[in-house]
Amino acid sequence: MEFLFELTTVRRREELMSRVKTLKEIVDWIDVPDSPMGVASQFSPVVSCYIKSVEDMGVIAHVRTIDLSRVALTALAKSLALCGVERVVYVRGDTVSNSTVVRDLEPEDAVDLVKQLGMGLSPGLTLSLRKELAEILKRVSLKADFYLVLNLGRDTEGKLAEIATISRRLGLKLYPYLVIASEESREKLVRILGGDKVLSASRALELAVEYSYLIDGFLVSSPLDFKSGVEFLNKLRSRV
Repeated sequence: MEFLFELTTVRRREELMSRVKTLKEIVDWIDVPDSPMGVASQFSPVVSCYIKSVEDMGVIAHVRTIDLSRVALTALAKSLALCGVERVVYVRGDTVSNSTVVRDLEPEDAVDLVKQLGMGLSPGLTLSLRKELAEILKRVSLKADFYLVLNLGRDTEGKLAEIATISRRLGLKLYPYLVIASEESREKLVRILGGDKVLSASRALELAVEYSYLIDGFLVSSPLDFKSGVEFLNKLRSRV
């Protein structure tokens, strides 16, 4: 079982590295999102390379394809490989206010591009369990090395079980998101993400224990409360 933690950006380098040092002992991978929730923030590939230069640990960068040309995506992939970043997730990305959309390649195209480069960089995609099963299986057939799975719940158990069987046969890894809200952060997170995407720590732990046999690990996300996310992660590690 692998443990991933979504490290949302912070303003000060000292705070970033303090969080990285805290996570180094309890996670297999730090996941660095890029402009989450459509809000422009520090550039994930740069932050990922910086973390990798300071700490020897697994890092997953995110790249929004909506912002970049084929040339830029190729250059970024080569740069991430040079930095020693092992994994990159390609997402289409939300439109950011007052920005220009490039959209030269879709995330699926970027996976093929990275594999053709052959530089040891492992490409991943997101996978929503809210989609129809045929659409989900089509995405799995693209054979990204790993998938960050959205919308885990009891109503999606059947889909997850079928996907897990196929993924194991193909050697692909599945990491469902567990988006945690503390009492302090819940109202704001629900307003931004929607109530169906946000879990209490107790509910998230129930789901993790119930479905741990189907997947390769969990990605913990606690966007507005780092401390609560770490506390949950420690509980999760003791239960699955």
